[in-house]
Amino acid sequence: MHQVDRDIALKSADFLYRYMWARRRCCRAAAPDNRLRHLIETGTREFDGIEIEPHRSPLVVRDNKHPEFFAAIIELDDTAMPDLEDLLAWREYVLDNGALPKRPAAESAFPIRTRRWSGPSDDPPPHGPVEA
Repeated sequence: MHQVDRDIALKSADFLYRYMWARRRCCRAAAPDNRLRHLIETGTREFDGIEIEPHRSPLVVRDNKHPEFFAAIIELDDTAMPDLEDLLAWREYVLDNGALPKRPAAESAFPIRTRRWSGPSDDPPPHGPVEA
C-alpha cells in the first residue's frame, strides 16, 4: 500500500463519496464510509467492491458489485442502465460535483379515491355555463 498526500486523498474521498452516494440511491448499495479520506491517505484502494486509483481521473477504475452503474456513470454508457431516471443528473453530480438529484415523489400509501355524490354539485360545469 502506498500512502497518498492529504490534498489528493481529500479530492479522491470527495469524488468517491459522491459515487458511493449515487450508487446507494440508484442501486440500493452500502452507504459511504465517513473515514474515506483517512483510508485513502493510508493506502486503502478498495471500498465495497469499488476499486480506485487516486492519481487517475476519474479515480474509480472498477465496481465489482455494480458494474452496470460503473458503466453508466464513469464510462458514460447510456445503455448500461436504461431504467435509471435522471442519468445525466447523476453523472453531473458524480463527475462534476453538481447538485444532488431529487428523489422521485413517492406513491401514496393511501391513494385518494374519487367518489360521486348523487346530489347537486357546487362545482362549475366542465365546459362553461349550460344554456337552457
